Amino acid sequence: MKLLVLGATGRTGQHIVEQGLAKGHVITALARDPSKVKPRDGLTVLKGTPTNATDVANAAEGAEAILVALNNPRASDAPWAKPLGTDPILTNVAKNITALGKKRVVFLSAIGVGDSLDDTAWFMRFMIKRTNLKYAYADHNTAEQTFRSSDTDWTLVRAMGLSNSDKAKPLVVGTATTPKPGMMVRRSAVAAFMLSAAKNGSHIRETPVISEK
Repeated sequence: MKLLVLGATGRTGQHIVEQGLAKGHVITALARDPSKVKPRDGLTVLKGTPTNATDVANAAEGAEAILVALNNPRASDAPWAKPLGTDPILTNVAKNITALGKKRVVFLSAIGVGDSLDDTAWFMRFMIKRTNLKYAYADHNTAEQTFRSSDTDWTLVRAMGLSNSDKAKPLVVGTATTPKPGMMVRRSAVAAFMLSAAKNGSHIRETPVISEK
């Protein structure tokens, strides 16, 4: 497939690019700093930002699917760290993608977004409502709403806590309650799930919660 990856320089996006190329996909990556993306066969890196509608439209030309692994920048890796800005980055990206018409989109969201909030553990609900996480989650929520109100073939992947572990574990795919999700999921497993959903056309207009046992 010909894929557009937004967030290719991020920790999950790097896995999407690596695995996608290994599977024979042709990938275009849109990056603010193309020097951060290692040149490889099958990979085209365009300079630009996913919050710019023209950059996204140019990068998406000919793409069969768009995979988004972006997040809101913050002062440190801690999920509750102070955000570096208040712009609704994910929502703006969603608007740029939906403006392209009927596209296949696999978008990395998070547990606790949308109707999964009420089914999350109490401490997670507390963190989302009372810490700096509320800013990122507000953006995730409006981004999801943007896709839901469009005619794109979206999949909103609600991942549990993201891990950099290399230890393989069985993947759990379901809802926030059934089957009971694990606490974490490897970024590499998230990337593999997103690529599979794009290639197989699975989970269209669904919000799968993914984790590992």
